Amino acid sequence: MSTRKHSILVRTAIVAGIEMAFCGAATAQAAPTPGAAASAPVQQDDAVQQVQVTGTRASLAKSLDLKRNSTIVQDSISATELGRFPDDNVADSLSHINGISITRTSGGEGQYVGVRGFGSGYNIVTLNDRILATDGDGRDFAFDVLPSDVISGADVLKSAQASQIEGSIGGTVNLRSARPFDNPGTHAALRIEGDHNDMSRLNGRKFSGVYSTTNDARTLGVVLGAVWSKSNERTDSLSYNTYDANNPGSFDLNGDGTISADEQNLVATCCIAFGSNFQKKERTAFSGALEWKPSADVHITLDGLMTHLNAPEAGYNEAYYPAYTDGRWSNVTATNGLITGFTANSFVPEMANISIDREVKTTQVGLNGQWKFSPSLKFGGDLYRSKSIRDEGGKDTFLVSGIAGDSTLKWQTTNNGLPDISVTLPDGRDLGTALAAGQLGDADYGIHYVGLSGDNIHDTVTGGTLSGHWDVDLGALESLDFGVGRTQRQKVRDYIDNDWTGGSCQYCDMYSTTFASLGQHVVSPLTVPNFMKGAGGNFPHSLVQFNASAYLNALKSLDGQPVLVDGVPTGDTFDFSKTLPSRDPTNSYDVVEKTTSAFLEGNLSGEKWSGNLGVRLVRTTTYSATAFDQILAIDDPTPNVATSSPTVTYSDPKPVAERGSYTKVLPSANFSWWVDKSLQLRLGAAEVMARPSLDKLAPTRSDTTIDRVYTITIAGNSKLKPTTARQEDLSLEWYYKPKSALTMALFAKQISNFVTTQTVNDVDIGVPGYLYTIISPINGDRGTVAGLELGFQHLFDNGFGVRMQYTRNKSKAWVQGKYVGQLEGVAPSTSSLGLLYEKDRVSASLSFDHTSSYTVASSTEAGWPNIAAPLMWVTAPASYEFGDHVKLFVEGKNLSDAHYRSDLGRADASYGYSAWGRTVTAGISLKL
Repeated sequence: MSTRKHSILVRTAIVAGIEMAFCGAATAQAAPTPGAAASAPVQQDDAVQQVQVTGTRASLAKSLDLKRNSTIVQDSISATELGRFPDDNVADSLSHINGISITRTSGGEGQYVGVRGFGSGYNIVTLNDRILATDGDGRDFAFDVLPSDVISGADVLKSAQASQIEGSIGGTVNLRSARPFDNPGTHAALRIEGDHNDMSRLNGRKFSGVYSTTNDARTLGVVLGAVWSKSNERTDSLSYNTYDANNPGSFDLNGDGTISADEQNLVATCCIAFGSNFQKKERTAFSGALEWKPSADVHITLDGLMTHLNAPEAGYNEAYYPAYTDGRWSNVTATNGLITGFTANSFVPEMANISIDREVKTTQVGLNGQWKFSPSLKFGGDLYRSKSIRDEGGKDTFLVSGIAGDSTLKWQTTNNGLPDISVTLPDGRDLGTALAAGQLGDADYGIHYVGLSGDNIHDTVTGGTLSGHWDVDLGALESLDFGVGRTQRQKVRDYIDNDWTGGSCQYCDMYSTTFASLGQHVVSPLTVPNFMKGAGGNFPHSLVQFNASAYLNALKSLDGQPVLVDGVPTGDTFDFSKTLPSRDPTNSYDVVEKTTSAFLEGNLSGEKWSGNLGVRLVRTTTYSATAFDQILAIDDPTPNVATSSPTVTYSDPKPVAERGSYTKVLPSANFSWWVDKSLQLRLGAAEVMARPSLDKLAPTRSDTTIDRVYTITIAGNSKLKPTTARQEDLSLEWYYKPKSALTMALFAKQISNFVTTQTVNDVDIGVPGYLYTIISPINGDRGTVAGLELGFQHLFDNGFGVRMQYTRNKSKAWVQGKYVGQLEGVAPSTSSLGLLYEKDRVSASLSFDHTSSYTVASSTEAGWPNIAAPLMWVTAPASYEFGDHVKLFVEGKNLSDAHYRSDLGRADASYGYSAWGRTVTAGISLKL
C-alpha cells in the first residue's frame, strides 16, 4: 500500500494560458486551362521549374500563386529567400493568414496554431504531408521546437478533399522543407544575428546556414541546412489565481448576526502565485533533402529533419494562500457575489521556485518515389517515420518555503489588474519592504512542500502510402486519383513524481524549521527589472530564489530524526529517500493508434471550371494501457487548519488495458469556376474529423482528496469517438491586377461528438463518511461555427504595398444538451494589417496583428467563464543589401508591448496575465 499527502499548490495550474511578415499575394495571370487546378497525390509534371524566390514581394507572389492554383481553399506562406522565412517563428508568420490564431509561450514566441476558430487540438500539423510527432500529451504540435530557418513554406488547407490526410476540423497546416530542384544551380547563405529584450534586458544569438546544389543535367540535387540559436528569455506571469465557491460560501458582512440574501453564495480567493520565469532556450536543427531523377519517368526524394530544443525554465513566484477558516478573516467586503477585500490573520507568506527541464528531440525521415508508368498512368509511394522524445521525468522541481509565525495579510481586488496585497510580518516589518532591502533569508524561511516531478513522453509515428494518378480523359472526368495508406502512432508517457507516494509533503508545514537551523544557505534575494510590468495592483516587487541542491541537502540532514505532530512523536522518522520521485503508474500510459485509409477522387474540368469529387475511408483502432488504484482510507485529524491536508491510503496500482475502434466515411467535393480571367469562385463541401487527444484515450485517474475536495477525475476513455463536422465553403477571389488580389471566403461547420465530461455526484466508493463526484470524458457535445474571411493585398509599382486580412467567427456550443454560448478558445475576430516597402536594396514592413476578446473556458472557478482580453502584436522588419552578397537586417517584435490578460467575466476577478516585453533582432546575411 502507499500513502500520499499533497499540498494544494501542486493541484493548482502552474502556468496561465497565454494567449507577424506576410502571407499571400502574387502575380495575376490569365485563368488556368481547364483542369489545371486539379491536384493529384503524385507529381504530374516532371519538368523542373526554376522558381527563384528572393525578397518579400517575390515571396508574396509565390504564395498567391499557390492559392490561385489550388484545388481547395488554402492560404500559403513562402520563404523570402533560401533559408529565410518571413518571421523567426513559423507560428508568427502563420498569424498573418486569414483565420489563424496563435498562443504564445516564453518570451512571447508563437507555440500553438488555431485555424478557423478551432484550437490546436482540432488541427494537425504535417511536414511534407507527413504527420509530425509531438512532445506533449496530445496531437498539438509545438512550433517552438522548429526553427523557421529549416522551412521553405507553409500551406493552410482550409477545405478538404479525399486525397488529403484526415484529422483536422479547422484546417491542416502543411509545412514544406526546401528541395534542391526548387532552385536549380548552386546556392549558399549564412546568417548571423543577435537579439535584445527591453523588459528582461537579456540577449540572444543565432547562426544559420544553407547550401543547395544540382548537377548540370538536373538529375541529382542536394540541399543541406543547419541552425543553432541560444536565447535568454523572461516571462512575467500570473501562475494561478484560484477562487473557491464554498469558502466562505456565506459571511456576515455587516455583523448583524444574520445571513441575508446578498451574504450568501459568496466566492472568495483561495490562493495566488505570480512572478518571473527565466528560460534558457537553445535550439539546434539540421535539415536536408536529396533528389534523384535517374530517368525522365522516375523521381526519388529522400529528406530528413532533426531538431533539438533544450529549454530549461526557472520560475520565481511569490505565493499567498489566505484560505478562509472560521475566525480567520475580518474587514470583509463583497461586490456582486465576490469577496473583494479582507484581512487574514495566522497567515504564512510563501515563495515558490518552480523549474521545468524541457528538452525535446524531434526527427522525421521520409522517402518518396514517383514513377510514370505510361503517358496516362503514374504511381507514387511514400514512407516516413517521425519521433519526438522528451525525457523530463523527475527532473522538474516545485519547492515552497514560508515564514513561520502569525503574519497578517491585507487583500483588496482591483479592476483590470492583480490585487493589492500587503503582509505584516510577526515582528512588525512589511514583507515588501523587507524583501526589497534583502533582509529576509535562511533564518526566516522554513521548509514546506517539495515537489519532484516530470514526465517522459515518447511519440513515434510511422506511415506509408501508395497512390496513383490516371488520366482517363472521359469528357468532364479528366483524371482519377486513388491510394491507400497505413499509419501507426504510439505515445508513451511515464509520469515520474513524488506526489503519489506522499513524498512531496513529508516536510509540509515545517515553516519553523529554517534553513539556517539546518546549516544550509538556500535563500538569496532576487530583484528583476520591470517586474510584472503593467499587471496592475500593489504587491511586493522583490522575490527570493532557492538553491535547489542546498534545499534538498537541508532535508537530508533531518534523516533519522522523529516526525512530530503538534510536538508529539508519531513513531516515524524522516527519510529523504521517501521524497525521491518514482514512476506513477496511475498517471502513466501507453497508447497505440493504427489507421488504415483508402481514397478515390475524380478530377473534373470544363471550359472555365474544374473540381474534384471523392471519398476517403478510414479505419482506426486504439489500444491504451495504464493502471488504477482505489482509495482505502482517509485520515483528517486537523480539518480546520487550512494549510494542512488529510492522509489518504491507496491500494496498490493494478494494470488496466482497453481497446477501441471506429470507421469513418469522409466524402468531399470542390468546385472552381473562372467567372472571367481574373475572378474565381470556389465551392466546397466535406465531412471531416478530428481524433481525440491521445491522452484522452488512456483512463488515467487522479483525485483531489488532499484538498478536501472529494472528486475523482478519469482523464481518458478508449471508447471515445472522433469529433466530426460537416463543413461548407464558398470563396470569391479577384486577382484584379498583377501582384494584387481581393478575396472573400465564407465557411460553416456543424460539429458533433465534441469530447466533454460526464459528472456523477454522491458516489459511494467504499470509504465510510465520504461520497465522491466522479468526472469522466464522453462524446456528446455539439456546436456550430460560421465565419467570414476578407483579404486584400495591393503591391504598387513604386515599391509600396499594403496587406489586410479580417476574420469573423460566430460559434455556438451545447454541453450535455445545454446551450453554453460560444465555443471555448474561439476568437470572434482576428485581423492583420501590413504596410511594406521594397525597392532596389531597401526592404521594410510594419505588421499589426489583432486578436479580439474570446472565451478561454466557459466554466472555471465557481462556474464563471475565463475571458481573454484583446491583444495587438506589432512587428517591424527592415533590411538593406550591399551588392548581391551582403544584407544587413533588423526586426522589432512586440513593439506594442502587448500583455496577455484574462478575467472571470468581471474586471475585479483577474485570472491570467503574461508579459514578454519588446525584442529587437539585428544581423547580417551573406549569400555565397
